[in-house]
Amino acid sequence: MKMLNKKGENKMEYFKHEKLKEHLYRIIDITGVCCYLVVGQEKACLLDTCGGIGNIREYIEKITNKPIVVVLTHGHLDHIGGASLFEEVYMPHEDMPVLKMHNDFEFRVKDTLKHDPTGKVTREDFTPDITGEIKNIKDNDTIDLGGVTIKMIQVKGHTPGIICPLINEDRAIIFGDACGVGVLLFDEYSSNVSEYRESLIHLKTYESLYDTIYRNHGTFFSEKVLLDNVIECCENILAGNDARQEVETHGYKLYSANKIENHKRVDGKEGNILYSPDKVK
Repeated sequence: MKMLNKKGENKMEYFKHEKLKEHLYRIIDITGVCCYLVVGQEKACLLDTCGGIGNIREYIEKITNKPIVVVLTHGHLDHIGGASLFEEVYMPHEDMPVLKMHNDFEFRVKDTLKHDPTGKVTREDFTPDITGEIKNIKDNDTIDLGGVTIKMIQVKGHTPGIICPLINEDRAIIFGDACGVGVLLFDEYSSNVSEYRESLIHLKTYESLYDTIYRNHGTFFSEKVLLDNVIECCENILAGNDARQEVETHGYKLYSANKIENHKRVDGKEGNILYSPDKVK
């Protein structure tokens, strides 16, 4: 979508999208973060809203004319940023303390501009803070869009309430930030490694219901072995057998469970945990 400046000239392309499956689209914002749109016969569901740069609602309405409900998988700024543009918004209420911090306009602008890969984003490009109601959504809750259903699977770890939406009819699941190539267990809101391992084992009970895993960063896609690899990371950390490579990310000094170079595991496998030492319990 192209925005126009005061002279009517093209200013910036904030979003692009691709169709992944019959009901599923990926929306990628200007910084490289993505979210997902599921379109049913009666309404559509936007799973996360990217970082709040540009008007994602206007963009979505060019893809579908169905009423839109928003589900935020967790409260971090690169997932909740555009939510203020929608009326019906859900998020696990365990993540409300996270959202309280990340919903602050100045916090969002400062953090995003610090990591903006384009160098083109300005504070004028950001949407306002969320001020409306955020409804609760829980583990095993299902949203029916008409011919398409989405089951919410809670995978506490990265944040207290983070969920993985499972699109039943497309046999696809959004792991998002809950399980990926560099899961962060790093701040006061993250679970410890033992609790996170239990969440991953809970997620594994749904493994027969999906064929495809999608994420919100990087390559956006993973093979199903990812889940077993991250469970193995937990077990190695707890046994004291992990690499404990010192890394720094988002201002935190952490350990990487596996040795990495250029953000990728040296052994070629996918799936890793970056953790704070106080999370080893």
